[in-house]
Amino acid sequence: AGIWEFRNMANVHCYTNLFQWAGCAAAEKMARTIGNEILLQKAIELKNRAAAHIESCYDPVRKVYTNAAGSQHLDASTLQLIMMNYLDPASERARDHLIALEKELKTPEGLFYRYRHSDDFGKPKTTFLVCAFWYVEALACVGRLEDAQREFGKLLQYSNHLLLFSEDVESDTGSQWGNFPQAYSHVGLMNAAYRIAMKLDTPIFI
Repeated sequence: AGIWEFRNMANVHCYTNLFQWAGCAAAEKMARTIGNEILLQKAIELKNRAAAHIESCYDPVRKVYTNAAGSQHLDASTLQLIMMNYLDPASERARDHLIALEKELKTPEGLFYRYRHSDDFGKPKTTFLVCAFWYVEALACVGRLEDAQREFGKLLQYSNHLLLFSEDVESDTGSQWGNFPQAYSHVGLMNAAYRIAMKLDTPIFI
């Protein structure tokens, strides 16, 4: 069902396999550290299998990873391919992937849709704040630091008078939608601020 828990769409999701890849990469590192050959070979086998599923989501014409194998839809969750170092942030593929996502999912106000295709409830009408903060992180990862700082500043205006964030934002009006306050919107805020600070080698106080 994927990260967004689609109720009527079973797919080989890019995001799901990314986390399998990451878990296996960690297992591979541990196996090498403790000298466990059986664990090492199993971790490599499963990591390669997950990577093959991820690559089956790549669209070479648009130079972007889609949400699932055999799908044309783009999804903000694939920003994590850059943030989790599946894609080398310095690579042309990472830069092209980010550009394709921002062209389709980003609003002029700096907000970000999870996806634009219809789901169980129709086409999404609101943007998802954590995805916008993922976007900021991805910008910082690929070295677009000025863009990251500018977009981060835009997002701060979508808090309320207590500086709390909701789950969704309606892009036309800027009104807060969804769960409030939403924990992972704030996690996204902190992670984005931390990523920028680390790239700038600047202390951050939260």
